[in-house]
Amino acid sequence: MRRTCLAIGLGVALVSCGTPLRASTVCVLTPRLVPDARGEAVAAVPIGSPTILSTESLEEVRIEREGDLLWQRRALPGQPIEGPIPWPLAPIRPGQRLVLLLRPQGVQADDYAVIVLEGDSANRMGRAQKELDSLGGDPIAWWEAIQQAFDAGDMSLGLALLYAFEGPGSPRIDNLRRAVFMAGCGSV
Repeated sequence: MRRTCLAIGLGVALVSCGTPLRASTVCVLTPRLVPDARGEAVAAVPIGSPTILSTESLEEVRIEREGDLLWQRRALPGQPIEGPIPWPLAPIRPGQRLVLLLRPQGVQADDYAVIVLEGDSANRMGRAQKELDSLGGDPIAWWEAIQQAFDAGDMSLGLALLYAFEGPGSPRIDNLRRAVFMAGCGSV
């Protein structure tokens, strides 16, 4: 299995470590990615059950821990994986590291974008979960929490709240979800 060697911004560029690979990118909106000092795409996860959302159609999504497959979803023929994916495992714990592998359409079967998911600190995850639990189904409370996170520069939490499956639908929130999705990784 080949894995990416280069991560850029919010999008992950697929660049094969061995043989030449056609340039392809994966734009991951949530969990939010940041390249680390080693060039890995790392997502500090503020909420234990993050929504997985890429703007590209995917052929395969895998979650691994230390090389062991924990969960996998493959697209059916002619039916790519699109849209948000609810977290399929037990919540990520503070400091826990998992690997999310994404294979977009049109990429060889053994090429993956590799994203390290790392549970944030216990303090931050506890506060974020407490906030999430307190929001209930009130669209105004959700809107305000999302805006507060964005205003504070906490893009990870803002995007996690925006695309959380627990979040309510409302014209205002749905419009923001669409606008962020349409902007992709270019301006988030």
